[in-house]
Amino acid sequence: MKFKKSVCLLAATTLLAGGLVGCSSSPKETAAPAVASTGDTQNPYLASDKSLKLTVHMGTKDSGVFKNDWPIFKKAAEMTNVTLEGTLPNTVSDFSETFSIVMASGTLPDIMQALSKDFLQYGPEGAFLELNDLIDEHAPNLRKFLEDNPDVKSASSDNDGKIWFIPFIQDGEAEKGWFIRKDWLDKLGLEEPKTVDDLHDVLTAFVTQDPNGNNKKDEIGFFHRNTTLGIEGLMALWNAYPSYRAFDNKVVFGPLEQEYGVAMENMAKWYKEGLIDKEIFTRGGKARDILLADNVGGLTHDFFASTGNYNDQLASKITGFQFDPMLPPADVNGTVKEPSKRDRARNYGWGISHSNPDPVATIKYFDFWFSEEGRRMANFGIEGDTYTMVDGKPIFTDKVLKSDKAPVDVIRETGAQSNFGFQQDYFYEEQWTLPLAKEGIDLYKEKQVFMDKYPVLKFTNEEQKELEKINPKVETYIEETRQQWVLGAKPVDHAAFVKELEKLGAGRLVEINQAAYDRYVAELKQ
Repeated sequence: MKFKKSVCLLAATTLLAGGLVGCSSSPKETAAPAVASTGDTQNPYLASDKSLKLTVHMGTKDSGVFKNDWPIFKKAAEMTNVTLEGTLPNTVSDFSETFSIVMASGTLPDIMQALSKDFLQYGPEGAFLELNDLIDEHAPNLRKFLEDNPDVKSASSDNDGKIWFIPFIQDGEAEKGWFIRKDWLDKLGLEEPKTVDDLHDVLTAFVTQDPNGNNKKDEIGFFHRNTTLGIEGLMALWNAYPSYRAFDNKVVFGPLEQEYGVAMENMAKWYKEGLIDKEIFTRGGKARDILLADNVGGLTHDFFASTGNYNDQLASKITGFQFDPMLPPADVNGTVKEPSKRDRARNYGWGISHSNPDPVATIKYFDFWFSEEGRRMANFGIEGDTYTMVDGKPIFTDKVLKSDKAPVDVIRETGAQSNFGFQQDYFYEEQWTLPLAKEGIDLYKEKQVFMDKYPVLKFTNEEQKELEKINPKVETYIEETRQQWVLGAKPVDHAAFVKELEKLGAGRLVEINQAAYDRYVAELKQ
């Protein structure tokens, strides 16, 4: 694909609702020279001697489309002399489609937000600029951060070490944990389950001994609003995993391992005994809201922050309601572990297009968001509006903490937490995490139960093509068979299951992942 510079952007994309059209500023009118500029000691954040306007293609499901009037970006423009102008209309919701249309046009906005795989594909083809030299020469904050965080550097670069984008970087380890009806335990005289067998006995008591006291057998033991994530939590109790893991530098694909069959046999048994929600495959995303509000849900494995809110929400509706976090029950080998852990470098970020009029000013602008002031704005918004500084810490105002909206939604109205290339500060989330959820997070951190994440791997073009060919068939077969096993529609036959997976190419998937993992390990050792 050939890419060319153009002042008018994407005239061919008006087929989208609202018209996906934008214009890139002429470098003759607004661009600063492509050299290290300023020298202004009064403003260390100045990225350009002249006022510079850059177009940006940016939008995610979480934060929506980039808005020109977002306060943190207006404030950043005052500090850096670089103003961003969004190219996506507010009506856009399918960001994958809009990206494809923009790339097909061959003329790009000055700054592009995209998935890592897209940067790694289109960068070498000429769509985006390689950032290594720009970072080394003009972005001291970014340079230091990448030096101190080789995992993030790896995630943003290709197999030759060429950096193509700056990722959105999450903070904090704890993501999900176990929550149980503590009031039901107390009513039935039961202890918090410490082992898989304990958990089986507790769930049996929940569904047979009427802990909600309505004289009906309507209690549900384990439930979840997302079938795949819910099953992942249960599977770990039998030392099984739904996808890839690496142990002692060896990549394994969970469904091919013997433990997977054992887990499925036990989960099918628990389902038959009524310990798992009969509608776990169909109930959907509102399961947690509905089952807890109806006083019938007993146990789940879900996000700390959101699940920890239900005690406050339901205290006035259900007498004595306590849905409390607990440590994971020890697995069949006696190990207490939590398979989920928050990703650091996400698989998306922003990069510089080939037609950008001033790459030096742009990388300086990116660098601003890794400065102390820039990072604070990106996380907390505008001082005096969404936060104030107290004892050297940014503390959210009542506008954020006492709003009818979720705190993160209020913050995002300033442009903060909008998933561009910056480093999160977990303190932003900690401030509205209720004490109960924080207690659970602290317990998991104290006991160090988190398993290592499977890293973000980089595949060659040939490997990527193979993965795209094999993965859909393998994933469909696994999902369909897993559901049949758990529901009891067919007996668990793991040996036959593995044979079919091998026919579909699962063994090749492991080989490709192992090769990519070996490259990842070697890169981190450099």
